[in-house]
Amino acid sequence: MNARHGALTLTLPDGPVAVRLTRRQRQSVGIRIQRGEVEVIAPPGVSLAYLQEVLAKKRDWIAGHLARHRDSAGQQVAHPDMVLFAGENLQLHCHAAQRISARVEGSALHLAGPQLELPARRQAALVSWLQREAKRRFAERLQLWLPRAARPLSGWALSGARSRWGSCSGRGVVRLNWRLVQAPPAILDYVIAHELAHLLHMNHSKAFWAEVERLYPGWQGARQWLKQHGESLFHHG
Repeated sequence: MNARHGALTLTLPDGPVAVRLTRRQRQSVGIRIQRGEVEVIAPPGVSLAYLQEVLAKKRDWIAGHLARHRDSAGQQVAHPDMVLFAGENLQLHCHAAQRISARVEGSALHLAGPQLELPARRQAALVSWLQREAKRRFAERLQLWLPRAARPLSGWALSGARSRWGSCSGRGVVRLNWRLVQAPPAILDYVIAHELAHLLHMNHSKAFWAEVERLYPGWQGARQWLKQHGESLFHHG
């Protein structure tokens, strides 16, 4: 997969926006916006001129998404001591201690450790806790989901990918993005069901989506949640 930067541009009312171009074997042209960045995904043979036309037609849609990203980023800066966990906003309280520990009490997350007054130390301690919780919670949810899967799972692991919520290899190994521990549990369940469906269909055919529907009826709402709110899960890394 090739990625080219600067090959495409888009002019919005606020000024020009750089567009990342990714060439991939696929049937159609797609546009993805993540963390305030615009990416066009297109087959190798599609010309730049045609892709510029696609961008022009989607200008208003792109502008709306970028505006919502800026608003969301502004809210996060305004509330730096809030942590999203399992769909709930927790107030972060830091305490001095020799060893790192964390506990949730009601709507508060108490994080203890050395030098947490330093942003980098605080961020590292918080991400470490989120990843530990992800490993524990994901394992519990997978145990509940595995009896419904059409085929057995070979194994699973956490993922730190910045462009995928999950993946399933041909060997039956599922990887789940640790950032999903911040999302409502129903969103995590959708991603698990999505990847378990890949155990039967390693594509996104009609048969695949039928398997997703069998595993997780009404999955569309969870998928839409990720499209609308997924960027907020990247606030802490």
